[in-house]
Order: sequence, then structure tokens, then C-alpha cells
Amino acid sequence: MSSTSISREERIRGIKDTFHYLMWASMRHLTQLLQPFGLTFPQYIVLAALASHQQACTMRDLTSATFEDPPTMTGIVDRLVKMGLVKRARSEADRRVVLVEVTEKGITLFSHVDGAITQDELNGYDRLSDDDLDSLEQLFQYKLRMRVGQDQVATEADLNCEIEKLREFFKDPIQYTKVEKTKPGF
Repeated sequence: MSSTSISREERIRGIKDTFHYLMWASMRHLTQLLQPFGLTFPQYIVLAALASHQQACTMRDLTSATFEDPPTMTGIVDRLVKMGLVKRARSEADRRVVLVEVTEKGITLFSHVDGAITQDELNGYDRLSDDDLDSLEQLFQYKLRMRVGQDQVATEADLNCEIEKLREFFKDPIQYTKVEKTKPGF
């Protein structure tokens, strides 16, 4: 079927659906990649946040950075503690505050998992030419700019700033959310 035989709205709906299928298939694939390491996707996200932060943080910081609710985070951290990947302690300044920190075993495991994910991605793109990669990169950059721009970004400079914030978030989500909380209007 040619693209001229269906409406623009139907084409866009198809693109949206394909993007959702891609996200679902990617999550399923990542979940399968994590199984040999004994991790679930939420455990991996928590481990990644702690490994990138490289210091103790509060459970509140961890829930904020990972978008998990407190009871769910408690269960995730409990399992990671049992696996020896993170450790939990009470704050000496305020005994009500629980601190969580990645262990050496957790850092090592995260490094292995990250390497396996990277290798899997490299293998997945090995059939693409450099021109195909350029096209794909441009399309994803466009989609990112479109999505971030929908959040009422006023200018191109604001859009670039929001995308840079997103990049900073993924470098260390815990530190990022701590800094954002101190800004007015958060």
C-alpha cells in the first residue's frame, strides 16, 4: 500500500503505534537480557541510578530519581540488599532517614550488565550503513526534540536546555533530582 492511499492522520497514527511497539519490544528484550544476571527491570534501574551516583543517598532521593513509589522501592532495595548489590544504613544525623548505597559487587554487576546491553545494541545495528545510522540518528533527534518541545518550551534555546537537562538526568539521576528540588518552582 502506498503512502498516498492513506490519510496523513492514519500515517501518523501508524508511526505512533510503531513507536509504541518498539518501546514494548525493547522493554521485553531488555527484560530478557537482564534475566541471566538475576535482575528485573526495576532492580536494574535502581542499580543503574546508584552506580552512577556512587555515594549513599536517601530512599526519598532514590524514589524521586526512579519514579517508583516508596513501598515498591522498599521491596526493590530489600531484594538488592539480599543479593549483596546494595547496602542500607540509617543516617547518623537523623536516624529516621534510610541511606542506600551500591556495593562493589553491585558496581561490578552493573558494569557487566551495561557491557552486555551495549554489545547487544552494537550487534543490532551492525547491518546498518553509516548513511542509515545518520538517518536513524536524525529521526530520533527529531522525535526527542518534538517530545521535549511539547512541554511548553518557548524558544530553541529553551529546547536545547531541556534536552541537555535530560542528558544530565541520565548521567546521574539522583544528583539531578536533588539539584532540581532546590530550584524554585520544583
